Amino acid sequence: MERRPLFKPVHPVYEVTEQMLRLGEAPGYTFELEDENGSIRKMIKLMDGTRTIGEIHTLLVVDYPEITYEEIVEAVESLSGLGFLMDQAKEEASVLTSEQKERYKANIRYFSLFTDLNQSPSELQEQVSRKKVTILGMGAFGSTLLVNLVGAGIQHIKLVDFDRVELSNLNRQMVFNEQDIGRLKVEAASDFIGRLHSEVLIETETMQIKSSEDVERVIAGSDLVMLAADQPFFFLQRWVNHACTKLQIPFIAGGFNLIEGQFFMVEPGKTGCIDCMHLHRSAQIEDYPQLIQRLLDTNFILPTATIAPNTMMITGMMASDAIRYLTGIAPVQSAGKFIIFDFNTLEKSVFFEWERNEAECPTCGRGSGTEPIFHIKRNEVLAK
Repeated sequence: MERRPLFKPVHPVYEVTEQMLRLGEAPGYTFELEDENGSIRKMIKLMDGTRTIGEIHTLLVVDYPEITYEEIVEAVESLSGLGFLMDQAKEEASVLTSEQKERYKANIRYFSLFTDLNQSPSELQEQVSRKKVTILGMGAFGSTLLVNLVGAGIQHIKLVDFDRVELSNLNRQMVFNEQDIGRLKVEAASDFIGRLHSEVLIETETMQIKSSEDVERVIAGSDLVMLAADQPFFFLQRWVNHACTKLQIPFIAGGFNLIEGQFFMVEPGKTGCIDCMHLHRSAQIEDYPQLIQRLLDTNFILPTATIAPNTMMITGMMASDAIRYLTGIAPVQSAGKFIIFDFNTLEKSVFFEWERNEAECPTCGRGSGTEPIFHIKRNEVLAK
């Protein structure tokens, strides 16, 4: 299959001066080059995805006989290396249906930013479509993540929750409506996605997670887990961490702290896990275990105090990181990093980073688990 170079439609080409071309306009995708006789401009026009390199050369030498085939090949490789070209022949060979290409048209254009002549944007869309993601929790975080991931092209998603839709959910959980009040959230969310995208396979599990064994059972076979629930505080994260580490499945977790959104990613074997994080925080904060225990002993559960736009901002970041991980198009920003986003200032920052502590971690390493942080007691009143 011969290459048919296509100058990516997402990038403009225009003259800065009569002898200077500017390619692209987005940050990181801008390049200027001299074009004294207009040959480069014409060559780029000929790169419309319908012609092979040889055919481009044949047409170009009509007006510029001095240009060799080898020079065209070199120019093609250079433009590809700069991120401006894709191979239309590869794109047309994609297994995506015409309906899928139309549905995901904007996705595919976005993915084109990260491809060159050796990989088509549709290949990345295919890659996304083959993944399975499990979302633990179908509240504000989980339901918003669900819509983001379906829009990105995930076609196999498992939803885990035990709660029912309430009127107070409707200010920020947009997959539900007034007719859903009283319904199980996983069922209402599944019906919503069925109307939004009938090709998506939605599995549902109606249950309250009470152990790492519960987590292990429901996430088996997943490529990625999104932890969108926060109760029981401290313990749920550790249960998910233990199960994901055992099954070698990465997870992204997020939550609110009133005016802040927070999220991080654990990738077993590459980043530190949750217990590594607790060891890290214990080393930073002298009475860290005592603080956690005292907080648990208060029986305090942070009441919901947020608006839909804030939910959408933080879950959008989480979903974006999920797509980066599943495609490999760019580094995952939250891997091993506790990221916070201030809703008042719109500033994102890394609160802290932590590394894998293989020597001391009892979950992903060789640790004994004797440290005080691993002997926190769950409040029995809340546990019942």
